[in-house]
Amino acid sequence: MIMKSYVDEGVDYADLVVELLVSLKKFMKFKELETLLGISTPTLWRYIHGDIKPSQDRAKTMLSRLLSIDIIELLLSRVLKIMDSDIVSLYPIVYNVDILTFASIDAMIWGKDRRFTALVTVEVDGIPLATMIAKRLGLKMAVVKKKKEVGFSKFIELSYVTSMPPEIVTLYLPEGVLEPDDRVLIVDDLVRSGRTTSALCELVKKCGARPEGFYALIAIGDTWRRAVEQCVSSNYKILYSVRSSS
Repeated sequence: MIMKSYVDEGVDYADLVVELLVSLKKFMKFKELETLLGISTPTLWRYIHGDIKPSQDRAKTMLSRLLSIDIIELLLSRVLKIMDSDIVSLYPIVYNVDILTFASIDAMIWGKDRRFTALVTVEVDGIPLATMIAKRLGLKMAVVKKKKEVGFSKFIELSYVTSMPPEIVTLYLPEGVLEPDDRVLIVDDLVRSGRTTSALCELVKKCGARPEGFYALIAIGDTWRRAVEQCVSSNYKILYSVRSSS
């Protein structure tokens, strides 16, 4: 089991900025980056190639700009595919390391002072994002499964009805993975109806732990908001929201 720890004031913002620039360069040319950030191409080139790093003060300003909604929207518009109405093709996003780099840094900056001790996600597509966030925040991680995991004899379980299509799903988490004093961050790749989030919230409570925050890569519409706020109040963050056509 990973030791509980918190991200402190020793965050190297310059390193985070370089990570984001390297990822952003996969989608944009230097001239576009120069226009977006107001920094010359030669300086950006030297940042990306490791010749120099921005000062911590400049890095904080750059980080705020790089994680701004307009840059996030521009970035995701180049990979997000709306197939039909509200059907989103998630594969190009949830398994794209550069997109996950943006999301995990965004989650870290948002969550670093919230004193989470554990992270919970549900299989399958949320696992890559959850793993990167857990690593950045120094959290132990628990993956909720839809079948009982081999090697464990006791489970905390909870059943709920999904929305699309309607069916009864049972979630399982091995007993003892979460501790009664854990402050839990729930992470998912996509939130739409909020039913899975509500189920994860109740499962965390059944373990005796406390759901204290929620982070998602993509949110569709606003139906999810009530369920999330009932679970963690206003303590949530969404990287990118898609309007529902319904």
